[in-house]
Amino acid sequence: MNPATTDSNAQLRALREAFDLSFAQAPHALASSPEKLLAIRLNGARYAIRVAEIGGLHVDRRIMPLPTQVPELIGMAGFRGQIAPVYDLAALLGYARQTSPRWLILLRQRETVALAFDAFDAHFAVAPEQILRTQQTTATAPDAARPHLNEAVRTENALLPIINLSSLLETIRRRGDLSARKGAFNHE
Repeated sequence: MNPATTDSNAQLRALREAFDLSFAQAPHALASSPEKLLAIRLNGARYAIRVAEIGGLHVDRRIMPLPTQVPELIGMAGFRGQIAPVYDLAALLGYARQTSPRWLILLRQRETVALAFDAFDAHFAVAPEQILRTQQTTATAPDAARPHLNEAVRTENALLPIINLSSLLETIRRRGDLSARKGAFNHE
């Protein structure tokens, strides 16, 4: 087993344990509840995503390519007996793809949808006051080109844009990508 795979597996185990523990703990008052986030990388830039918006995190999952007119759709993958379309998160945010993404997140939505990204950096929690509404620009990209970045989180070392996954999914729904894929692959 190579060191990169060992590191990825250790990261994934630690994230799964933290994720599972978050459900085992008693709920706190909403006003003081920390916001749980994942730090990820897309094309070298660091971002954050809310743990509450995801249903799973996977590394090195096989993605079956398929012919499509949708440039962000990179293929299909299987998750717990379900087939899900896999979209390139960087492409959905307007980036040109530089490398093949290793990591996938399943969205916590009624449709089974996965988003692919380059690297998982950390699982962390912050106080709600560390979440900031952004204006028309962020440290890494203009919001006009990336409308799904309207918040950021202040960490010790950086200000990370938070990707609004629900907004991204709504954009995919409006374009009709999901309804076409659901009917074609689930035979409904």
